[in-house]
Amino acid sequence: MSSYKSIIQKAWALRKKYVNLAGTNAYRLINSYGDGLPAVTIDVYDKNILIQYFKSYEQQRKEGIYHALHELLTPETITEKIRLKGEDVKTDLICGQKIPENFVALENDISFAISFLEGGGTGLFLDQRDNRKKVQLLAKDREVLNCFCYTSSFSVYASLGGAARTINVDLSKKAIEWSKRNFFLNHLDANNHEFIVGDVWDWTKLFQKKGRTFDMIILDPPSFSTSKTAVFAVEKDFPQLLGRGLNLLREDGILIFSTNLAKMNFSKLFQLLPKIKNFTSKPYKLMGVSSQGLDFPIDGIHLEEPYLKFIMLS
Repeated sequence: MSSYKSIIQKAWALRKKYVNLAGTNAYRLINSYGDGLPAVTIDVYDKNILIQYFKSYEQQRKEGIYHALHELLTPETITEKIRLKGEDVKTDLICGQKIPENFVALENDISFAISFLEGGGTGLFLDQRDNRKKVQLLAKDREVLNCFCYTSSFSVYASLGGAARTINVDLSKKAIEWSKRNFFLNHLDANNHEFIVGDVWDWTKLFQKKGRTFDMIILDPPSFSTSKTAVFAVEKDFPQLLGRGLNLLREDGILIFSTNLAKMNFSKLFQLLPKIKNFTSKPYKLMGVSSQGLDFPIDGIHLEEPYLKFIMLS
């Protein structure tokens, strides 16, 4: 048996045990060093496989990986993305008719529109699956503000969990259109929800000025972004962002903050958390802390602790 086949077989055995495959066909099969395949991730979206390389791999080694995937999973398509530092993402079809776009994947029996043609993202961050479920369980009758909403997967879960309404804000018009499609796919009436193409910093200021408040606020910002007025870097600016969020939070509300920035580990996050009080007079409690799903293992050496931080404040 080839070493690639045994690596993938072992990883597949783990996923079969821990991922609810009856209602989920989108999950991570190989998580780099955590599954013994350095600088490679392999994601399954139904019958389509996406392989991402974060360093150069010889063609012969790639062929070994593709061969093993065909033998074990018989996919309809395999797409590769080469993501080398400082270079544009390169996307190529390895097998199948064409690079998959505008297809639907399932997560916990919820439908999401997926595309492999977008640079880094596919429309769904698979590592947040368990955290989305938490939002669904907490959302009943709540008015939810989802900032940096991307394709609004958290809002879809919240709505299916009985949220009274969601307000979704993202700078990208394309992301907002994608969000509406996700609502439509799950038979949710987008007209009962708000979709705003705009800068979160501007809108949080506007909401505060208007006295608008919310029962649940989700802040899942990019690690780094620039707007017309400011440069945002999550590791220095997140206390200000959380302060803004707390100012808009109703009593007994829940504020969620998440970041996947690996260089800001949990200890650094908690060291900086008290700085929130520089940006709000409201007291807060830490209600919960979690990370990525079981299909995103790490080896504890190349990555010493989980990269995804998900915290809930009240």
